[in-house]
Amino acid sequence: MDYKLFLTFTVLSTIVLSVITYKSAFVNGKPHCNNFVTNVYLYLACAIALSACFVHLYNIILNTSSKRGILFSEIDAFIQIYPYMWLAIIISFISIIVLSIQDVFGKDGTLLNHSAWLIFLASISLTIYPIFKSKELHTIVQKSLLATILIFLLMSGIVYAYPEFFATTYKKVMTALLIALIAIIITELFLILTGTYDRGTYNMISFGVIALFSLYISYDTSRIFDYAKKCINSPNYPKVSTKLFLDVMNIFMRIVGVSRRN
Repeated sequence: MDYKLFLTFTVLSTIVLSVITYKSAFVNGKPHCNNFVTNVYLYLACAIALSACFVHLYNIILNTSSKRGILFSEIDAFIQIYPYMWLAIIISFISIIVLSIQDVFGKDGTLLNHSAWLIFLASISLTIYPIFKSKELHTIVQKSLLATILIFLLMSGIVYAYPEFFATTYKKVMTALLIALIAIIITELFLILTGTYDRGTYNMISFGVIALFSLYISYDTSRIFDYAKKCINSPNYPKVSTKLFLDVMNIFMRIVGVSRRN
C-alpha cells in the first residue's frame, strides 16, 4: 500500500473511531456509565489507533518525504530515536503513574485523565517506532499483530463464558500474577547484568510473559464487568482501558521478540 494512502487511512480511521467513542461514552461533555464495557473497548481501540498515528508522526518528523515510505534496518531505526528514547520512557512512566493514582469514578479529573492518557500513548509510541520501521520485522509485525488479536479475543471470550469463575478467583490470581511478574522482572535484570541472558532463556521467559499477560487480559476483563455493575457516573475510561492496552502491548512485543530469527 502506498504510504500516503496508508497514512490517510490511519488518520481518518482514528478520527472516525474517536468520534464514535465520544458519542458513546460522553453526554454533555461528561463521561457516563451507559454501555460501560463497550466504551472501554472503544477506548482500547482508540489507544491502538492513536499509537499508530503517533508512530506515523515520528516517521514524518524523523525522515524526509522521500524516506517516509521506506523501511530501514532495525538498528538504523533505533538510532533515529535513541537521543529521545530515555526521555520518552521517563515521560511514559510519569504519565502512567499519574493516570494510575486517579479514581476509577470521579466527577473531577476528566481533562487530567485524558491528558495523561494521550501523553502516555505519545511517549510509548516512540519506543515502538523502530519495530514498525524495520524491514527485518515487517512480516513478523503483521503476524504478531494477528496473533495478539487472536489471544485477546480468546482470553476475553473465556470471561464471557465463565464470568463467575473469574470474579470469585480475582484477588488470589491477581496476587499470584503480580508476584510472578515481579519475579520475571528481577530474573531478567539479573540475567542482563550478569551477561547470561541468551536467546534460549529469552524465548522461555517470553513465553511465560505471554501466558502471564494473557491471564491478565481475562482478569482485567473480569474487573471491567465488576466496574460496570458499580458505575454510577463519571467513569475514568482512560485508566480502565490502559490496563488492557498494557496487556496487549506486552503480548505483542514478546511475540515479536520470540519471532525474530536471531
